[in-house]
Amino acid sequence: MRSKFIMSLLAVALLSVGSSGIGMAYSPAIQPFPIGIFWPPSPADTTNANYADIAGMNANFIVGGNGVSDYASNDAALGYAAAHGLTLLADDSRLAWRSMTVDQHATGHGLFVSSSVTLGQTFKTPQGTGWGLNTITMYIDKLNWPAGTALTLTLYDSPSKQSVLASDTITGPVPTYNPTFQLHAPVSSDTSYYFELSSDQPGGVGWVVTSSADVYGDGRAYRAGVAQNTDFWFELGFAQRAYNDGNQPGNSDIDQIASHYRTHAALQGYHVLDEPSVLQMTMIQDTIRRLKNGDPDHMSFVNLFPNYASASQLGLNQMTGEYVTSSVPLGQAFRTRHGQTYIETVQWWIDKNTWGAGEALTLSLWDSSAKSSLIAKHTLNSPTTEWPQFQLNAQVSGNTEYYMELTHNGCGNNSVGWVVRANTGDDWYNDGSAYIAGNAIDADFWFTLNQNIVGGSYEDYVYRWMYTEPDVLVFDHYPYLANGTLRSDYYANLEVIRRQADLGGVNFWSYIQSVGVNGAWRVPSESEMRYQVYSNLAYGAKGYIYFTYWTPASSGGESFNNGIILPDGTKNSSYTWAQQLNADVMNLGDTLLGLHSEAVYHAGGIPAAATALPSSFFWQPDNSAIPLLLGYFQDDAGNDYCLVVNKNTSQSQHMAFTIATGYASVQEISKATGQPASTNYDAGTGSMSTNFQPGEGKLFLLQ
Repeated sequence: MRSKFIMSLLAVALLSVGSSGIGMAYSPAIQPFPIGIFWPPSPADTTNANYADIAGMNANFIVGGNGVSDYASNDAALGYAAAHGLTLLADDSRLAWRSMTVDQHATGHGLFVSSSVTLGQTFKTPQGTGWGLNTITMYIDKLNWPAGTALTLTLYDSPSKQSVLASDTITGPVPTYNPTFQLHAPVSSDTSYYFELSSDQPGGVGWVVTSSADVYGDGRAYRAGVAQNTDFWFELGFAQRAYNDGNQPGNSDIDQIASHYRTHAALQGYHVLDEPSVLQMTMIQDTIRRLKNGDPDHMSFVNLFPNYASASQLGLNQMTGEYVTSSVPLGQAFRTRHGQTYIETVQWWIDKNTWGAGEALTLSLWDSSAKSSLIAKHTLNSPTTEWPQFQLNAQVSGNTEYYMELTHNGCGNNSVGWVVRANTGDDWYNDGSAYIAGNAIDADFWFTLNQNIVGGSYEDYVYRWMYTEPDVLVFDHYPYLANGTLRSDYYANLEVIRRQADLGGVNFWSYIQSVGVNGAWRVPSESEMRYQVYSNLAYGAKGYIYFTYWTPASSGGESFNNGIILPDGTKNSSYTWAQQLNADVMNLGDTLLGLHSEAVYHAGGIPAAATALPSSFFWQPDNSAIPLLLGYFQDDAGNDYCLVVNKNTSQSQHMAFTIATGYASVQEISKATGQPASTNYDAGTGSMSTNFQPGEGKLFLLQ
């Protein structure tokens, strides 16, 4: 569901830190467990009854969107959220979109539109990427627009009208001389288009106001398909993603947003952006830092792409490189994370095929680019990978600037490269820059700290976002395809997210598929929805969000069906499924939030990138052919927990286990009470058995 169906590009459309977290907790905390919904009721459907239904589904927070994106609509949503014990991640359109108006306001003449006489205008779009034409406003005499007369404005590729791009109809009477037609159509940069006004009645409507001469240089008016020496009065409302073309939200807008929302009791934080590329991450970090200056008590929320996004979407295919020689060292200034005390390894991305015999590269860590104090260094010869690890084992201070430099020993042909960097003008990391021969350049070299990953991979994408120190790591992956299968890369995505969240010391939240998209995704069954939730929990998720709650209108080429709330506002059967599932998880919530994920194992079939249950592990199924997922956790006191999940979403399973002796008891955390409950565990033999619904998970405490 591309960019959450592009958040409708053109429509403008807590953090409870567990034992693994090192970040601060934000107020209000989401207790007893974060369960959210996305694509909330529209502004027109933002009512007390509809927000009561959100709470009635046992959700406790809302990710803003679906046109709830300005002060008025957010204030109404915050009020209803507060009344029902919910919190809201406010979606203010200025955080995600920038707008531009192209207009022609000269007047002096006018024309009439009728069923036999159409009126049109050519125009040119702004330069830049990802523009959409949202609205077209015209100047029409409302006093001569009879009741029941419908005017339709249609957007075409040209006056020859080969392709219809969008249209909207307004039926009289109207309350304004400046009616606005809603189009929300993607358009190309610096390109000419044509819009045309037509009527369903023979009687003329107008005047439709024009200038008295051709005053608009990028187009002209048309009457009945014939070009005129004049232009219509118009306002064209364009929008593009706020971070396209090197742009970002203005500081004054960010400050106003924080000032307006920060005192609302139901504010959870700010819905900043959905599915950014790596080239947007440092700009988003700037936005979040500015938000925290104005409101340090609430979180910022950014959702990442899934692992099936393209390299172009992820922004991983835009890079260049340099050669390191004995006379041209390459360097990178950077800042450590808050609380970071150690740099064990540093990776750089270097073409190993140019690294000849006898050539050695040394990475030195300095206190600054002035190189006053050498902290550590390591030399490598003949690497086996293009992402070699330099072993530094250096003590460092958190939130502190350092400088590392790559040097060549002068042997061989005295040249190794490419050493990969960003294109000039692109930032991969804030708080530092690349250096060539001691001179700073407007770019960054690729590097990782205390990691061992492949450059240009999905994990590289996630790592770069984690380097910005987000409040929570959020991602979406929609696994249930229209052909009836589960995506084969579902678990690989969870493996990366779990690993990076753990290494970054933050919690992660997941999106749960609860809607269909014609030809792409099927609507999950009750057991499939259940399995999504419990498989994410087994991987250590500390929160989840349903996509979608309200069924979206078709947008961006995607046709949605059967969300939790149907298009007419009635509840789908999935509402009741989610309601019960959420109630169960809420009762497990206090325990789940206090656990640290130690390992995740599979049995009865091992998916790609996953780990088979070791034969030496203390918890073993008696029947190794039964498909199950096992998340192994510990709490702060060192107690062991296992979250066992039935991977079969079509059949219930009776599972018997043998658990290593030495545990005095094995208790299930009750989904009814949240308290430990007895099982049939036999401490003498280690045997235990229980029944699982299709896709169900059960959490066990071992003492």
